[in-house]
Amino acid sequence: MSVSAKTAVILCTCSGFINERIDWEKVQALLAGHPAKPLFKIDSLACGVDNLEQLVPWLRSEKPQRVVVAACSPREHEGTFRKLLADAGINPYFLQMVNVREQISWVTAAPQAATAKAARLLAGALSRVQRHQPLEARSVPVRTEVAVIGAGPAGMQAALTLAKAGRKVTLIEREPFIGGLPVRFEELFPNMECGPCLLEPVMGELLHGPESGQVQLLTLAEVTGVKGGFGNWSLTVRQRARYIDAELCIGCMICAEVCPQRRPNGWNASGEMAAVDVPFAGALPNLPHIDADVCLRLNGSEECAACQAECPVEGSLRFDQEEREYGIDAGAIIVASGAVELQEIPAPFAGLADVHTAYSFERLLAMNGPSGGELLGENGSAPKSLAIVQCAGSLDPDGISYCSGTCCRTALKYAHLVLGKAPGIAVSRLFREQSAPGVDAGRQFHHGQEGGVRYRSFAELAVENGPGGRTISVAGGASVAAEMIVLCRPIVPGDGTAALARLLELDRDQGGFIAQSHPLSGSCASPLKGVYLAGACRGPGDIREAFATGTAAAGLALSELVEGRDLIVDPQVASVEPSLCAGCKSCLQLCPYKAISWDGAEKRAAVADLLCRGCGTCVAACPAGAITGRGFSRDMLRAELEGVLS
Repeated sequence: MSVSAKTAVILCTCSGFINERIDWEKVQALLAGHPAKPLFKIDSLACGVDNLEQLVPWLRSEKPQRVVVAACSPREHEGTFRKLLADAGINPYFLQMVNVREQISWVTAAPQAATAKAARLLAGALSRVQRHQPLEARSVPVRTEVAVIGAGPAGMQAALTLAKAGRKVTLIEREPFIGGLPVRFEELFPNMECGPCLLEPVMGELLHGPESGQVQLLTLAEVTGVKGGFGNWSLTVRQRARYIDAELCIGCMICAEVCPQRRPNGWNASGEMAAVDVPFAGALPNLPHIDADVCLRLNGSEECAACQAECPVEGSLRFDQEEREYGIDAGAIIVASGAVELQEIPAPFAGLADVHTAYSFERLLAMNGPSGGELLGENGSAPKSLAIVQCAGSLDPDGISYCSGTCCRTALKYAHLVLGKAPGIAVSRLFREQSAPGVDAGRQFHHGQEGGVRYRSFAELAVENGPGGRTISVAGGASVAAEMIVLCRPIVPGDGTAALARLLELDRDQGGFIAQSHPLSGSCASPLKGVYLAGACRGPGDIREAFATGTAAAGLALSELVEGRDLIVDPQVASVEPSLCAGCKSCLQLCPYKAISWDGAEKRAAVADLLCRGCGTCVAACPAGAITGRGFSRDMLRAELEGVLS
């Protein structure tokens, strides 16, 4: 394109905010001799609706071939001015914007310097825009299916909300069962509702309800690859073998009764389970799974056939099952991968008997837990005293500095449950700080006071074994009896949440949780369009928040992923020149969006415009210079630099 292409330059005063520092008349004088012979127009608020309507006939009458707009950030209004060009019959990619508000007016105090700076940046834009090529965006239909990662309360609620709206959902869960943590809790704060009872209707609807046909449930599954973008995500999911035929198995669990091999039951935080078993009674789907590392048959012992011999349904046990890999296409992704409690026992409690984390204590109290719901110590008898230590690792400047927010309520619940299970037991709560917001929380707080629960604040504490038994002493000399100790450990992101953040290239906050688009106005959205957040992957929260954010994330997906609405594919993507490609494949490894593939027939790299985000990583890395960024070519960038420096 010749540098003589007629170019219109719109100079915005931004209602006076810009021309407080920049003298547009002086800028015009400085650029009067530019080879592009620019045609200037000063506008008081170029992005305003009325102003845009007046600019359209002006552009049509002047018939410029290129347009430069000096206004605010292109992040806010590049789309606005591209539409202006389109309405005026000009290719919208013949636009170049100069951010004179944030980059000049707001940061350059001296008007003379601001004016000179504006003239230089506009000179660069005028030189660059002459090299712009006509580009055309294309549209493709968006996918309306949604992938939900994590089948705890938040993920289940999101999946069910989407299914009720008629959307196809793939629900991906790494555990062999659904329900997350609360389905393993006997009672939930504040009203002591049965956790499994509360969740069973949701689980039942997902598995057997009217909308269950809309939901593909993949348990024992993890996402191993993600590429694409909003409207067209492509996920790779690896599903471990259950070694059970889900269509034939009736869930009688005879196989578990006769299995000779045992393994630690991590879901109960203590005790054992069979090599073929369910994690706990009531787990759904009602199917056992076989641990391949423990099962004798899967480790080469052909003689072991105890489970097959007793199974009442022939073919239910499938030792020939293999790991499967799925390709899941979706328009949006909801991350509901949850969080976990730190399980390591810290000093000074490490190595002591009858010390529990909050999770292991939950399982001890549960009817389907290791002791059938009885409060028993390691010696098989009920403890006479219990100390609940809150902030056990939280609010620690050398460790977890934040408050998990749920521990105080958990401690109130434990005090309530223990007083009911073991009347006369001495219960003490030790805390750095305590907070239990909400109308219902007060009832539990006062119940503990009336039940004789002792309260102690601490900065430091120590465990002592004396003649009268084990005690915990706090600053000031006070001590409490502690035959059994419960540590409310910090809530932290699980391995699954960290892995998903890496896969999706999502930022994490200082606590390691997935960063929200905005902690107040965008708490269920990630900065990456088309990826939404639900539940504790965003930060510690209770079951009420899990259900609420699951509904909210589904609502965001439904509002943005509208059936029948096309997805506009930005043409400013990377492009490979076949004659220059040397076949080194460096770009394939570097592309963060997995948008580049190898064309074996043509022996060259190929870019999928639907996946490319135009980041330029491949352009910079290509040793042969075979890749060009459309809209950001080397020629364009060189011309802009020369214009600024001339």
